[in-house]
Amino acid sequence: MNLFKSNRIAAKSLALLAVCAALFSFSTYRGGDSFSIFLNDKLVFEQHVAMKEGVKSFELGKANYNDVLSVYYSHCGKPGKGRSIAIKDGNNKTLKEWHFGDANNTKSSMSCKVGDILDLQKNKEGKLQLVYSSKELPGGQQLASIVVNGSGKTASR
Repeated sequence: MNLFKSNRIAAKSLALLAVCAALFSFSTYRGGDSFSIFLNDKLVFEQHVAMKEGVKSFELGKANYNDVLSVYYSHCGKPGKGRSIAIKDGNNKTLKEWHFGDANNTKSSMSCKVGDILDLQKNKEGKLQLVYSSKELPGGQQLASIVVNGSGKTASR
């Protein structure tokens, strides 16, 4: 009789272990670098770098000229040191770069005026690259493509 009870307990324990393993396999992604891009405090999109979702794009136009673009970047839950964001053209040439002090937390934004970005685009239409760099990421990371078109659509993916 004791052997039967111990076999039942072992079977139930094994079943519980299997259920737990199945549930934890569907947990959300945690850790790694992530970033968020906002236009006037409205989320454009956010992304985990390690998820390899590809580079997303959004549009800016004349209607956005007085708006503010803000970037938040997290290195595994920690803020970066020696942070900067840059706008690059299609040939990877840096058109403008903004430098920011060391952040105390990941809620420290890096912000610039959209008008400054739009003024960099010599043609009426085209794509620019939004690139983040820091002491932790000296080679830089392209965060997004910015489509400059004059229509003023703010967030297309």
